[in-house]
Amino acid sequence: MPPRFRFQIQPKHPPHHAMAGDWAGLDKGTGYEFWGLRKYLAGDSFRHIDWKARARSGELYVREFLKDSAYNLVLICDLSPSMTCGGKLALVRDLVESLAWTALHANNPCGLLLFADRVLDYLPPSAAPQQLQRLLTALDRAGVADCRQTRLQPALAYLFKRLPACLGVILSDFNAEIGDLRGQLEAAAGGRYPAHELVALHILAEVEFRLPEMQDVQVHIRDVETGVTQALDLTRRQQYNALVGRWRKHLVRQLARADIDSALLTVTDPAIQEKVNTFFARRLAARV
Repeated sequence: MPPRFRFQIQPKHPPHHAMAGDWAGLDKGTGYEFWGLRKYLAGDSFRHIDWKARARSGELYVREFLKDSAYNLVLICDLSPSMTCGGKLALVRDLVESLAWTALHANNPCGLLLFADRVLDYLPPSAAPQQLQRLLTALDRAGVADCRQTRLQPALAYLFKRLPACLGVILSDFNAEIGDLRGQLEAAAGGRYPAHELVALHILAEVEFRLPEMQDVQVHIRDVETGVTQALDLTRRQQYNALVGRWRKHLVRQLARADIDSALLTVTDPAIQEKVNTFFARRLAARV
């Protein structure tokens, strides 16, 4: 049975993976993306000689290309208690299945990291035929963590220690302060292109993004992670929606400072596939 979504995963930066694939990597070799010119050496193929450079300089130069490579996709899933609200976990499962299917269908290894306040489970990337079922089984078995705080930093530190490079997709509602990730990512980068390219898909229930019209004047809401209950005055719904909007923009800016691009998805949005594909396409178009 095909997955719910058909995604077009497009890394912004050349992958570091040594496996052959459909993307121009960082190493020079046989490929399609032009790298540069170097002087001709004995044994070089005449097919790679740049005759225009020969006409300009009077010397023989050969064209070099970036070797075709594959990306390591890692799906970084938040399983904190707040993810149980509004069908978010069901959407995460659909996204995991669809993203993994897309990567594996193109022979790109895919792995899974489950976290809450700590790392819950980790499956290293693999391109094996049974990998998709392994990922879904691990996600279904994990369940929701019993914790009072979501922490992304330990999950990223764990990942960086185990994988020298990857394309990581973070699936979370980001209903907590993220903290400063810049130092952590800069330490893991070391080069013109980041070894760990991360993007964030914010998974939100509609009520977390904007309050609907309701008859009651006041409702009580409970934070499922901290257990704190607060009264919410619905006569100030517009102020609440504006405040939530500013909070979401703050989180997006916080992630952007660590070079993590974001896309916001609501559970009931009928255009999720289009939004995710547009998100990856825009990142690719904006690359330097």
